Order: sequence, then structure tokens, then C-alpha cells
Amino acid sequence: MDPEVFIDDYTRFCMPGYGRRIRKIRDMYGVSQQEFSDMLGCDRASESVWETEINNIHPRRDMYLKLRELAEDIGINMDKLIENPDQYIDEYSVFIEKDWDVKIRKIRLAYGLPMESFSEVIGCDAQTLEHWEIAWTRPSRFFYFALKKAAIAAGIDMADLNTNPEKVSGEYADFIEADCGRKIQSIRLAYGLTLDGFGKLIGCTGEAVAKWEKGSCVPGIKYYKTIEKLALARKITIGFLNEDPELFEDDYEAFCNDAFGPVVRKIRKAYAARQVDFADMLGVSGSTVRFWEAQRVKPSRKNYLSLKELAAGKGIDIHDT
Repeated sequence: MDPEVFIDDYTRFCMPGYGRRIRKIRDMYGVSQQEFSDMLGCDRASESVWETEINNIHPRRDMYLKLRELAEDIGINMDKLIENPDQYIDEYSVFIEKDWDVKIRKIRLAYGLPMESFSEVIGCDAQTLEHWEIAWTRPSRFFYFALKKAAIAAGIDMADLNTNPEKVSGEYADFIEADCGRKIQSIRLAYGLTLDGFGKLIGCTGEAVAKWEKGSCVPGIKYYKTIEKLALARKITIGFLNEDPELFEDDYEAFCNDAFGPVVRKIRKAYAARQVDFADMLGVSGSTVRFWEAQRVKPSRKNYLSLKELAAGKGIDIHDT
């Protein structure tokens, strides 16, 4: 008779390779040795010894029964596991099988952080993160769980991410991925506000808005939500803005680059005002108005908006030179 018929499943499980089988069950749960030992009701040192098969120390029968119960709870057939553990692929293996660079970048963009800041969230250095995103190296299992946590916090379904990472996105991720500065400037120009004025609406400084518009950094998810609301108030959807970031031209710059002096004079004369009186209307000095008309000094953006308002009051197109 075949002696195998007298060997029960516990004995077969404890044959050489049992450490790999235990590790596979743990990997399928996606937990650390400490977490897995807690699930089993044993100490971490014992679990670690089993996985490394030191001195052929294997779990007792009662621990085996607990291992089998945990395995079956996640769909692992013990006979198949004993025969070939590799047929069960854990989530980390699925993640790094292909396109991990795209997946990590998608998680970072959805989380709303530049590379240096996101590396701090994950617990690695920025260079390591960069190497992952260019597929030079792949993250270890340890960092995978930090990436997974960040993905879930950003509302990403890991199954969708693994199936087709290119399609996993969101308006926020698209917003900060390309031309973010120009999009923010378009929304600000739709309000006709200065950097400081727009910053007050958002709840940040004008300096922060300037950095966003220059592309030196991007707004976090908290500020994005406010920016989105401001855009919608001007009937601008983020989806449309992602397609056309230059929705609004900077008419202030256009004004300053044209012959603005005669236009200022035309507006003043339409109000039949002397330079000093016109200056009072604008809240500036008489010499300032004189310098504008001579084009020796450019009006500030705030002054431009006041001039534009006065021009509209007399039916004057401020850009008609």
C-alpha cells in the first residue's frame, strides 16, 4: 500500500516547506508577523521560527488547526497549498507584478502631495520614491502597506488600481497633474482678484497662491475643495478646466503691455475729472495718475480693476486702444 494514505494533512503540512506555507497564509492576509501571531494566539517569536523552519520546529497540531481555519476563511484550500503554495498570489505580489510605477504615481497624485512630501507619508526618502515611480526599483512589502493605506485614504480601490491603473484617477489628481498653476490663475482671473484677494477667499496667503500659479508646489486636497467650490460659483467645472486650463486670459497683463496711458486719460476725461480728482476716485496720488498717463509707471492689478470698473461705468472698453 502507498504509505501516503496513512499520513494525515497535519503531517503533510509539517513536511519541509511548511514555513513557506505559513508565510503564504500570512501574506494573503497582508499582515506583519506580529499581527499574524496575534491572530493565531501565539507569540511572534514562535511564528518567526516556524516561517524560517529553524531546527525543524513546526506548529503544534492545535496551531495547525488554527492556521487551517484562517486559510479557509480567505479561500485557501489546504491540500492545494501543501502541493503548491505559489498558486496563491497575495496582494503585494499582484501590486508589484506590473506597472507598480504607474500605480504609485496615481496614489501620490490622488493623495495630493508632491514627491518629497509623499515620501514622508510613506516613510521613505524622496529618491527612493522617485526610483519607484520610474520603475528603477520596486517597493518592498513593508512599504507596500503604507502605499495601500495612502491609496485607501485617497479613495482608491486597490482592485481597480491593479486591473487598470491608467483609468484610476479623479478630478483632483487630474487638476494637479498638469498645468495646475494655469488652472488656478484662470479661476482667480474669473473673480478678477489679486493673489492676496484670492488667497483670502481660499483661506491661505497670496504667497501660497503665487507658488501654486508658478508651479513650485500644488494645493493640498483641503484647499482644492475650496478652489473647486469657487470655480463652480463662476460656472467653471474642474473637468472642463482640466481640458482647457487657459480658460481666462490675464487681461491685466495685456492692459499693461498695450498703450494704457491714453486709455487712462480717456477714462478720466469721460468723468470730466482733473488728475487730482481722478486720483481721489481711485484712492491714489495725483502724481500716480500723471505717471500712468505718461506710461512711466504701470497701475497695480488692484488699480487696474478699479480703472476697469470706472471704464465700464462710462461704457468704455478698457482694452480698446
